Amino acid sequence: MIRILIFVSVALLVIIGIYLLKKATVFLPLMHNGEPDENTQFLHQFGVFYLILAAIGILVGIFNLKFFSLFYIFSLLVISAVFSVMFAKKIL
Repeated sequence: MIRILIFVSVALLVIIGIYLLKKATVFLPLMHNGEPDENTQFLHQFGVFYLILAAIGILVGIFNLKFFSLFYIFSLLVISAVFSVMFAKKIL
């Protein structure tokens, strides 16, 4: 069951990461704080983080070790929470 969750999260991370890298201009009108170049760099940085997490997730899903799987899910949740809080600060 954890293996399925990891591969579903990898697919979502790839989609979100590519979307943040290619379509960053969609989010720029929402961000009031900061300069447009700084906001683009912010979105690009988290797009790369998500793609790196997706690559790590593929390895974790293939080897299917319980400790690494749970640590991967925990780190995924932490990175997503950091992105959400930082994005909310830029919106508000």
